[in-house]
Amino acid sequence: MKKPMVIMVAALVLVFGTIFGFIEGKQRLIDRYLADFEPPPVTVSAQPARRERWDVAIAAVGTLKAVQGVDLATESSGVVTRLHFKAGDQVAPGDEIASLDDRVEVATLKSLLAQRRLAEINFERDQRLLANKAISRTDFDKTESLLKDVSAQVERTEAVIARKHLRAPFAGRIGIPEIEVGEFVAEGQAIVTLQSLDTLEVDFALPEQELPQLATGQTVRCRVQAYPDRVFDGEVTAIDAKVDDNTRNVLVRARVPNTGSILLPGMFVSVEVVVGDGRDRVTVPESAVSYNLYGDSVFVVAERARDDGGKELAVRRSYVKTGQRREGRVAILDGVAEGDMVVTAGTLKLDAGARVTIDNSVQLTR
Repeated sequence: MKKPMVIMVAALVLVFGTIFGFIEGKQRLIDRYLADFEPPPVTVSAQPARRERWDVAIAAVGTLKAVQGVDLATESSGVVTRLHFKAGDQVAPGDEIASLDDRVEVATLKSLLAQRRLAEINFERDQRLLANKAISRTDFDKTESLLKDVSAQVERTEAVIARKHLRAPFAGRIGIPEIEVGEFVAEGQAIVTLQSLDTLEVDFALPEQELPQLATGQTVRCRVQAYPDRVFDGEVTAIDAKVDDNTRNVLVRARVPNTGSILLPGMFVSVEVVVGDGRDRVTVPESAVSYNLYGDSVFVVAERARDDGGKELAVRRSYVKTGQRREGRVAILDGVAEGDMVVTAGTLKLDAGARVTIDNSVQLTR
């Protein structure tokens, strides 16, 4: 081999050796750094599990409806001449809601009233003549029949006119009208809704296995999304006479006083039926529980010893069995003891054994 070639090969070996040596040295330094690296503590918020006395209750969901509630509709067709309300008004039984054009019927009634008056005069005269045997019984019967016929026509026309004036069947709050003055409405067309809001009903379904625990008069607690911090108490008033053969659920109805009429029919409601006396439960905030297919769990914060002899806070994952939920808290039947400090925010950044610091003064994401 010629000398220049030997020099070139030696130079290449030196260059590549230097490169590979640098890479190997760099990797060793990275491995040494990673072996000694300890991530900083994760900032979380935490609260201790506490013992509370909770009533034994069955949870369900339902829909509010008025004890008395209807969509008022006309019994006859015609042009709307007047609306006697404003949306949201309180009305009393018998208050007029809407009027339809009744001029033709009123004119007909006037004609019939005149005919009835004439028939009454003829009847009274023929009655005297019959007493004096001046006319036959047949002629008197015709006069009496005419009076009855005209009187019936008057009553019929008065009924037709009354159907042109829609009235409230009970006291309640009137809704937003679905028609306007001057609009032609057909027979049976809805005009406005009327709802009695003093007391509402809530219908909800429960599994058939809960039937032995149910009874009328039991207390129910209702919550709606519009007022998340309020609880509306009521009582069970009826249990259906059969179980649905498709869902195997039984329909239950409860009544809820509606003080201030702040609840409205159609609202979605969460219901708890109180079926037993209070029991002590260990509870944690709902945000502390991670729900997964392989099991529900919480992160429990505890002290552990450091290598230098000091103390630090770390978390361990504890799988739990959950129970009832109430007002943002969940009962833990197994897996957490009273006083255990559980992570309530910041769980997405945690792994089992991770070091943590607790700071409840800031709002953290879960």
